[in-house]
Amino acid sequence: MSKKPETIFAEKVDKDLREAFGSDIFIENIQQVGKVGTPDRLICLSGLFLALELKVEKGLPSKAQLLKLAKIQRAGGYAAVAFPSTWPLVLDEIKSIYDSLK
Repeated sequence: MSKKPETIFAEKVDKDLREAFGSDIFIENIQQVGKVGTPDRLICLSGLFLALELKVEKGLPSKAQLLKLAKIQRAGGYAAVAFPSTWPLVLDEIKSIYDSLK
């Protein structure tokens, strides 16, 4: 059985993050359908809270997901919706934030 596009993308994100930040990152994969609006990835990167909602190109975040991401940003965390086409830009932004923490 072949993997779904969502799974392939999520695995790439996890791999890229671990390669970029090594032991400075903790990634929690959220796959609970019952947790409506919770982002796909909850991350701690050198003390910074990050939340990522991962979507394939035709997917759109729900209102509940957007609301939760906005609340995370208002609380001082980093929140983003990432698509395969925008992932390199999101990763570059996370790297830039990480570099500013040093």
